[in-house]
Amino acid sequence: MSGEHPENRADDVRYSPRAVEDDDWITAFLTQQPTCVLGLVDEGSPYVVNQLFVYDPTEYAIYLHGAITGKTRTIVEQSDSPDASLTVSRMGRLLPAENPVDFDVEYASVVGYGEISLVVDSDQKRRALELLMAKFAPHLTSGEDYNPIAESSIERTSVYRVDIEGWSAKRNEMEEAFTGAYDFTGGESTENRE
Repeated sequence: MSGEHPENRADDVRYSPRAVEDDDWITAFLTQQPTCVLGLVDEGSPYVVNQLFVYDPTEYAIYLHGAITGKTRTIVEQSDSPDASLTVSRMGRLLPAENPVDFDVEYASVVGYGEISLVVDSDQKRRALELLMAKFAPHLTSGEDYNPIAESSIERTSVYRVDIEGWSAKRNEMEEAFTGAYDFTGGESTENRE
């Protein structure tokens, strides 16, 4: 558990005009986005999994949760290397151009690097799970709208902590009036949508 401010690796971004050097922007982005893709190494092979997450800016840590058994837990428990990476992204509008090679897209993304560990202390697990509830159900109150997290639920849940040692971010945002910009519709024609 490093607790040290992540190193901003904006220099890692190949196209420097899109690199983000503003750590406050990165923190806000991580706080607002719901999912990440977690990357681990499983006996020399890459393993990625989509996860809901919460970022704790006071500890520079990302918390994830899952079943008490499963591939993620096995990898974390049995790996010789606690290294992890994750990416959080948001896609915006597609930006057409006269030539297809010049088409572009609005986006924002953060890649984080650090060490992953299994949280075993019951109080720390509870805190992480309460942070997740506060992020995903901020309009609901424990003890009023739903039952407080039971100890039995904590015992049957895996909680992971990724201590973020470094991060890089990039974004491409255009003015709202960009001519011809459109949202991706999953291959469905915008003319035929109801």
